[in-house]
Amino acid sequence: MKLAKLIKLRVSNSKFNSNSVDHDLILKLLDSAVYAPNHKMREPWRFIILEEKGKDRFVHLYLESLNAEIREKIEPLIYKVFSSPTVVAFIMPPNANLRDEIEDMEAVAIVIQNFLLLATEAGLATSWKTPLYSETDLFKDQLGLSPRELVIGLVMVGYSDIILQPKLRKSASSVTTFYQ
Repeated sequence: MKLAKLIKLRVSNSKFNSNSVDHDLILKLLDSAVYAPNHKMREPWRFIILEEKGKDRFVHLYLESLNAEIREKIEPLIYKVFSSPTVVAFIMPPNANLRDEIEDMEAVAIVIQNFLLLATEAGLATSWKTPLYSETDLFKDQLGLSPRELVIGLVMVGYSDIILQPKLRKSASSVTTFYQ
């Protein structure tokens, strides 16, 4: 499929069936996704793949670590994201230089977009999530991260029996100015 068509067909789809995703396929997609532009080849990313029993264990331990009041609020939000067969956490190390950290964050976002496109091409459904709870020290600790590492995104991955149609976007010409 031509890249332009693939870009226009990619949609967020979190209506997964029960089929599991081969973790070798996830690794293959990530191996291609990392060919993203990144300043000074810092490659500021790492990935945590949560699937099957490991995913269930993570959710259980995380929810158990919350007090009852917070758990009641967070539990439906956690189950919403972690209901997918696989969740890929895109992690970025901190950078003391703010400009470099912004560039690193942009690079990780490009890796995520590459991954989403590659997954679409492979027949997978995906949905990129950035829930507030993923920014908490408790969530990071349970995931084995340092408090300063950033969770740039959680990507839900699986197969879907439902094909969603993309929503139309504004044309680039409607939001473009040529400076002369």
